[in-house]
Amino acid sequence: MFFRAALRPARSLHPTRQLRAHVRWESTRPSPVTDFYKTFTRPVAKTLLLAVFTYQLAYWAWVKLEQDEIKAERREEISQLEAQVQSLQADDKKR
Repeated sequence: MFFRAALRPARSLHPTRQLRAHVRWESTRPSPVTDFYKTFTRPVAKTLLLAVFTYQLAYWAWVKLEQDEIKAERREEISQLEAQVQSLQADDKKR
């Protein structure tokens, strides 16, 4: 009786149902949705990343130009005010 059990293949070592299901799953063609995502995920991600980078670069350039313009306007205003102060001081000294 001991020898029969030792020579008989164990059922837990050969799960035929799971093996058949696994082979059947491997042999079928993947779904079109899976093929689509496998094909286009990386290009779409790269395109989105490049678009975000381009947007950020354009935004940074726009903000930089605006800041330069504001600084130039303020410098001009300061120089005008300084000239006005000097002219007023010169008028005060004349009186």
